[in-house]
Amino acid sequence: MSPLLTVTHRKGIYLPEADLWLDPHFGVERAFISHAHSDHVARHRTTFCSALTLELMKARYGVKEDSTFHPLPMRQIFEWEGWQMRLFPAGHIVGSAMLHLTRLSDGATLLYTGDYKLRQGLSSERCELLPADTLIMETTFGLPQFHFPPTAETVRGMLRWVQETLDEGGIPVLLGYSLGKAQEILCALGEAGLPVMVHKSILEMTEVVAPLLGRLPSYRLFDLAEARGHVLLFPPSGARSLAIRKLKVCRTAMLSGWAMQSGAKYRYQVDEVFPLSDHADYPELLETVVTVKPRRVYLVHGYTQEFAADLRARGYEAWTLERADQMEMSLGLAQKTGPEAGLAEVSSEMQPPLVADSFARWAQVCAQAAAESSRLGKVALLADYLRALGPEEDLALAVRYCAGLLFDPAAGEGPLNTGWAIIRRALQELSGLSDTEYRAISRSQADAGRTAYLVLGRVLAAGMAESLAMDLIQTDALFRRLREARGPVPKTKLLRETLAGLSPHTGSWLVRLMTGELRMGSKEGLIEEAVAEAFHQPAEAVREAAMLGGDIGHAAVLARAGRLQEAAPRPLVPLKVMLASPEETAADIWQRLAGEEAGSLSGHAVWLEDKYDGIRAQLHRMGDRVEIYTRDLKPISAQFPEVTRAAGEIRAEVILDGEIIAYAEDKKLSFFDLQKRLGRRDQADLFLPSDISVRYVVFDLLWQDGRSLLELPLAQRRVALEGIALPAGMALIDVLRVTSAEEIEAAFLAARRRNNEGLIAKDPASAYTPGRRGKAWLKLKKAFATLDVVVVKAEQGSGKRSHVLSDYTFAVRDEHGALRVIGKAYSGLTDAEIETLTEHFTATTLAQKGRVRTVVPDTVLEIAFDSIQASDRHDSGLSLRFPRIKAIRTDKVPEEIDTLAYARKLAGVG
Repeated sequence: MSPLLTVTHRKGIYLPEADLWLDPHFGVERAFISHAHSDHVARHRTTFCSALTLELMKARYGVKEDSTFHPLPMRQIFEWEGWQMRLFPAGHIVGSAMLHLTRLSDGATLLYTGDYKLRQGLSSERCELLPADTLIMETTFGLPQFHFPPTAETVRGMLRWVQETLDEGGIPVLLGYSLGKAQEILCALGEAGLPVMVHKSILEMTEVVAPLLGRLPSYRLFDLAEARGHVLLFPPSGARSLAIRKLKVCRTAMLSGWAMQSGAKYRYQVDEVFPLSDHADYPELLETVVTVKPRRVYLVHGYTQEFAADLRARGYEAWTLERADQMEMSLGLAQKTGPEAGLAEVSSEMQPPLVADSFARWAQVCAQAAAESSRLGKVALLADYLRALGPEEDLALAVRYCAGLLFDPAAGEGPLNTGWAIIRRALQELSGLSDTEYRAISRSQADAGRTAYLVLGRVLAAGMAESLAMDLIQTDALFRRLREARGPVPKTKLLRETLAGLSPHTGSWLVRLMTGELRMGSKEGLIEEAVAEAFHQPAEAVREAAMLGGDIGHAAVLARAGRLQEAAPRPLVPLKVMLASPEETAADIWQRLAGEEAGSLSGHAVWLEDKYDGIRAQLHRMGDRVEIYTRDLKPISAQFPEVTRAAGEIRAEVILDGEIIAYAEDKKLSFFDLQKRLGRRDQADLFLPSDISVRYVVFDLLWQDGRSLLELPLAQRRVALEGIALPAGMALIDVLRVTSAEEIEAAFLAARRRNNEGLIAKDPASAYTPGRRGKAWLKLKKAFATLDVVVVKAEQGSGKRSHVLSDYTFAVRDEHGALRVIGKAYSGLTDAEIETLTEHFTATTLAQKGRVRTVVPDTVLEIAFDSIQASDRHDSGLSLRFPRIKAIRTDKVPEEIDTLAYARKLAGVG
């Protein structure tokens, strides 16, 4: 008997004797590619594949000129370096092939299935199996519960759903991957006689293989204006696309083998699911082994451990090659079989009766608000809920939670310090999921709440959950206990015990609240409107009270009692800062503040202040206590002890608004240098006073000795501020009064010469409006030079962008031609542009690790930014402050991007 071929797994399947890789997702010297899906395609020096797969790769990814391809005809023998190779149809998608390899020296054989199915597909050849000594097979659906219904039955159900949707005036949207599943769906629609519109990516792939597919329906490129009356065919990422959202009568259906799982609709966030798969189900996997008659079986992808154990129990030598690297994790229990195994749906019968002040009721209302598309509908739902609450404490807690707040911001309480790692550990300990299994769920959802729901569903299905009634006050007590617990072990235990008693739905909303991912609309504005409607108060008054008191919960209590007028600033309770609106030119500022329509300025003078490159900071002094807060209301006193000490010498009790700036050797430093202070806990690790001095520059006075100054004009607040003796380490900002646009322009140039960002122009008659970006304060910064860069990595977004690649890492080119990363940006593009780039980067992925894809560097972006500094964060040695995408430069090629030398010159380090 010939010895078996050696098979190893080194981040991919490798045959060392043949020096051949099988479907590696990274570039190698020599590889076999079974089909043209992006997770199986990489750029290799020598590639073996089917002729049709090569054509699809050319159309989808392009081909490197220095690569060698051997397109092999199906079933024909190809001899190469002591080996005999033959390809056979795999039945997965068009062009997919199995590799049958024979070692000519002794006749030892190996069959690699790649992705495959045995049943006859609608758009691909029927799979053909050959006997082999060694079998390497994929086991995506390697559990007994995955027994797919006949394809004809699934197709009939899909067509019936499509016709019902059309009859009801809706637009059916079928979701399937652009290559493979989309063509299978088109073939299924071929006999129905329904007009079809397809996504651009699907059209491109279908055009390549259309001559091989037989009868197809009438299909054309998607057109938003003419979509009614058509069946729409989109890739899965299109389910939440801008185009679909604009068509408000769409109903979506996902076609996937994972439709066999309970909870699949929730997972995919669609209206219907159909189990149409291009992979082998469990009976087909068993049939494969029986037909091939291997002496040894290696398993990859999916339920490898479970299926290997199953085969060994049947007398086969079977081993997994990996720990489910590409697994889409089932939430059912491996020991259960049949369709009932999996995530149980959470029905109303499984929930305890809901009372108004229960946390479960809060979670239910939030879920309803998140599902409601109308803002007025959201407000009405929340208002009805708030109106029904009892004690003041319940109302305050519910409103804070709706706003994503765990504690009263006015109480100065510390953070929860129970982050992602503790939540993940609690869920894993509760469910028994391995790191790999949990990671598979988390990556598929890109959402903490949905991940928690699915994991807790496993706990419920296993009968491990207990019933726990938790009201809002008990929830508050939980958060306080979590905050007070020291170390991850007690925090994990406490959270695990709590989640064990909650339903998957309620537990998922607890996790959403803890991670700040409610995603039910504009949190603050929405809840302010709901409070106003619930208690018949003006929304503006509620908003004002929340800003003045620093707590929307307290504002809700005042609103219910009709006492909103009592809201006022309180020392040691941070206020939202007043913001300045940007203007492009000095002339625009002059026209806005001193033009004929302005009218509020005495003598047509504009107040100008330098805009520093520092940290906006609000300073509170009350009694013996001093606190400093950032613009997002976080306490930072510990990071700036010298400012705290200096403020302690002020004789008045005050709330000041200003900027923290840093100096070294009489040279003003930048935000990049100052930013190193933030988040530091070890004071010994902060700047040494002998090297860097920190100064607090004051530009406004908001409260003094028990009196609010917010309503006073800026000019009067300035007079009061000048009457306060500021100690060393603090300074009053200089004010320049100008009377023309030319003077503003000259002042701007002078500010830039002083290494400041620009100017803030202010109306001296203006009141201080917390949290608002009005037209009484204007900023003139002027655009910095932009950089043309190339995208090297694309990352999956989160929240409403969890279905697209929205975060882009980009690079410039060094003097040797190598790409050097200089930053990352995620703002500046429209939803439509992001969706277009997602399609492109998905198709041009070179490697993937978690949520991040390394992509072909062929997309040029123009990046705007506030400043550029030396930094060791990236391999370019530079970093951009506030980078944002100005444009996609389709007119430029990667060879035309900016150089590292130019970027260093802009940074002043060239």
